[in-house]
Amino acid sequence: MPNPQKRRQARTGQPRLKLHVLGAAGGVTGSLNLFEYFEGDKVTRFILDIGLHQENEGVNHQNRLPSGMRWSDIDFVIMSHAHIDHSGYLPKAMKDGFKGPVYTHEATRDLCGILLPDSGYLQEEAAERANRRAKRAAQRQAALPKSEGRSKSHRRNKPAQAPKPVATVQPLYTEEEAKACLHLIKGLKYDQKVELAPGIKMTLTDACHILGAAVVTLEIGVGAQKKTFCFTGNIGRDGMPILRNLKAVEAADYVMSESTYGNRLHEPSDRLAKLAGKINAAYERALKKHPKYGYGVIVIPAFAIGRVQTVLYDLRQLMAAGRIKNIPVFVDSPMAVKATAVHRKYSDLYNPEAAALVARGIDPFKTPRYVECKDWKQSQLLDQPALTEPIIIVGSSGMASGGRILQHLQVRLPGAQNTIMFVGYQGTGTLGQNLVNQKAGSVRMFGKMVAVNATIDFMSDYSGHADYADTLKWMRKFKRKPKNTFLVHGDTEALDGLKGHIEKALAWTVTIPRSREVFDLM
Repeated sequence: MPNPQKRRQARTGQPRLKLHVLGAAGGVTGSLNLFEYFEGDKVTRFILDIGLHQENEGVNHQNRLPSGMRWSDIDFVIMSHAHIDHSGYLPKAMKDGFKGPVYTHEATRDLCGILLPDSGYLQEEAAERANRRAKRAAQRQAALPKSEGRSKSHRRNKPAQAPKPVATVQPLYTEEEAKACLHLIKGLKYDQKVELAPGIKMTLTDACHILGAAVVTLEIGVGAQKKTFCFTGNIGRDGMPILRNLKAVEAADYVMSESTYGNRLHEPSDRLAKLAGKINAAYERALKKHPKYGYGVIVIPAFAIGRVQTVLYDLRQLMAAGRIKNIPVFVDSPMAVKATAVHRKYSDLYNPEAAALVARGIDPFKTPRYVECKDWKQSQLLDQPALTEPIIIVGSSGMASGGRILQHLQVRLPGAQNTIMFVGYQGTGTLGQNLVNQKAGSVRMFGKMVAVNATIDFMSDYSGHADYADTLKWMRKFKRKPKNTFLVHGDTEALDGLKGHIEKALAWTVTIPRSREVFDLM
């Protein structure tokens, strides 16, 4: 603790609480917050969310803690949910000296067991690609003709120089390093108040975003000095499939809220009716046989955790009601298959409708003709022989930026009898965005141009983020105004929009933190 802080604390005898906003400030990724709780000669430091920055990967290679602080100085970590922009920096922190523990919901712990090793694998792949590019560039440079600007005798007499070594890119962490950090994660239940350290207690409540996602409420300090801090993580929308609605929080001295949809409203619509209409239209197209590939395919790229399961849930429901045909459904994503198994494990977290299915012995994700592709051979068979009937393929990634879904797209995009249906946000520059926007009649895949004759469809009804009306509805249930409300995890327009809506509707004090801004909360 710096000397001025020590003198102040010695003079007043009061504890102090500082918040450092180190990630997702003015942006939508890389959530990372540091708390420092000073009491007497003791300081407790902990991290709330520990996400990878997914838009600027260079940030992840920088020192993300305040100057002079090391990861070995951090006592514990809290994670709101499993998405990589909230959890994916944990293996790197452990590499740099963090020793744990990590507190989160038990379902989040299990999902991190899938997501973090996959993130490490992707880090290794990215480093290998970068090193191959650098090696090829060095080889091309070495093969260039020597300059003719000097005499031959000068070049002949000049001592030969060894080629410059090619710098090697190292992954942020490996798959094995990610697996090695999993033992640090301690699973908790919703609505269970636990003491994490002297003077620091935490309660997780249902956030309705993905399975295990939690709103984190902290109680820091004791007696009249105690302060409460409520962090939304990412919060979802009421009435979505599978998950229970967002749970109310009664009060907090400080609130930190996500702002992804802070300036937008979700369009009201009948999600099931819309999906049924799109599937039925796609099925009619698929009945027009191709001379080589047979019947058509409905390809649904979806995020492996959360989105795949909601799509499967809705497809099963529509088939059970006879609103769409009993089309064979192939889930072709190892990660999605594992994540669906985790969803089945935690049926106690389901909403009443989904829980009632389980009580009747019904698997809420299993359609009548359901297949999980667990190896490459099964996946390749979906593209090789002529199909004898239309099928649905559900796989990741949701933005068509990787995974087995790319092979299916390469084969199916040229066929007019096929449909590609995207069911969520498509990031800037991704193949998914290019297809949804239909900028051209072809796209580049695996180094070749692929014609786009398939129908490209899109549904926005599966967003897992609250819009500003949902957020205000949740905030109105507070019994008293917070002292301050911090808005993070949103672009500039979303942050400004939500700030205006909160100030107008609730008259709360609202702050949009800058990156690395520090706040005294006690």
